Amino acid sequence: MKEIIKLVIKYHFTIIFIILEAICFWLIVRHNEYQRMAFSRQATRLTGSISSMMARVKTYTRLDEINRELMEENVRLKNRIERLEIVRRDASWIEQSPADAGAIHEYFGAKVVNITFDRMKNLIVLNKGTSSGIERELAVATPAGVVGFVLHTSDNYASVIPLINVESRVSAMLKHGSYYGSLQWDGKDYRYSYLKDIPRHVKVAPGDTIVTSGFSPIFPKNLIVGRVEEISEDNTNFLKIKVKLSVDFKSISDVYVIKNHRKEEREKLEEKYAHE
Repeated sequence: MKEIIKLVIKYHFTIIFIILEAICFWLIVRHNEYQRMAFSRQATRLTGSISSMMARVKTYTRLDEINRELMEENVRLKNRIERLEIVRRDASWIEQSPADAGAIHEYFGAKVVNITFDRMKNLIVLNKGTSSGIERELAVATPAGVVGFVLHTSDNYASVIPLINVESRVSAMLKHGSYYGSLQWDGKDYRYSYLKDIPRHVKVAPGDTIVTSGFSPIFPKNLIVGRVEEISEDNTNFLKIKVKLSVDFKSISDVYVIKNHRKEEREKLEEKYAHE
């Protein structure tokens, strides 16, 4: 113990300098948008590289290859369905890309290389980035349902805000009706989230399906979110609906990234209206 104290005394100026440098760095990143974005991109790239290396060590090679092949096949099928909806009267267009064929949505396959589920602001890292066509604010899902949306990208990685993040807001609705509300996680159990702003008079029962409303340009309509677990009333005229999420965030490995080719057009129109 004495040796430790002597060491601290001997290098106390260096220790203080390092602490002050760390505080200055934190303040710069926190209060400057450009530095914060640059730091976020570098952190995403570094975290992705480290996580990808660890994932490769822990994954059985053959199993990983099979999952990848299945995901790629599913992506091809989903994109073909999108094209068929647009070009079914002209079979010669089938081999075009979804964007060229006029399809609204395009699907990309990606693998989860890192994920947290025990924090207030959980994050997912994918092994695909801008070099694979992944952009910010694209929907992320699995065959089971909605995962979240892309937050930041680097060349080869993307960070995703999942539904189990207190800053996540998703417009969702009851599948059997037209009433919609905001899905928001309370920061507790990763298996459940809460749908708010549904009027009290709406008939809701445990087991009812919750899906995306389509009001956001990020998420396609009718992607499954989960099922109603419990219904309670708060102090307002709205219900508080506990939703069991359809995606198990503890076992997630492969995802779809969904691009809306009309998202930019819609956002420009809405922005134009907002400024009138």
